[in-house]
Amino acid sequence: MIETLESFDQQLLLYINGANSPLLDIVFYNLSKVWASFPIYLFAIYLLYRKYGCRKMLVCVFVVCCAIGLADLISTECFKKVICRYRPTHNLDIGNFVHVVNGYRGGMYGFVSSHAANMFAFTVGASLYLRKRIWTIVFLVWSLLVCYSRMYLGVHYPADILCGAILGSVIAYLSYLAETKISVRFTSQQKDNNLS
Repeated sequence: MIETLESFDQQLLLYINGANSPLLDIVFYNLSKVWASFPIYLFAIYLLYRKYGCRKMLVCVFVVCCAIGLADLISTECFKKVICRYRPTHNLDIGNFVHVVNGYRGGMYGFVSSHAANMFAFTVGASLYLRKRIWTIVFLVWSLLVCYSRMYLGVHYPADILCGAILGSVIAYLSYLAETKISVRFTSQQKDNNLS
């Protein structure tokens, strides 16, 4: 069963990676860079500011940034360095069949994808605070494009992406819940202090 899933994961990766062109190489190579997502982050900050004002916006940004930081740390320290699953570009079985762009092969290990974990931590966190379907769709589409770029570049299997996305989503949701509970408790304490 595991071998079948592994084979399917590899074949799907090779299919995605194999559908390449010089133009797409440029697009997805740059889309995969960290700086490419800065405009969407700034846009989310603007939307949070417009909805909540400065103080609450800062809280939201802090929580989402913490979620992204945790997702990045856990994906690297608790998964990549523990499971040690070779990236497609470093896999001796399929490495020679992978289309490599600009010599980029990534680090040795790829499970789970930190890009996917970070992007979905952002998407879920920002969406929970904004509660607006259109922005959730925009953030989700952007995150999926970034995730696709990682497979296109041959540095992550689909399973790396899927598990990274789940990890980031769970961390963002738990971070949001924690902040909400703390805010409710803090607000109720302030009300009690004002009444006394």
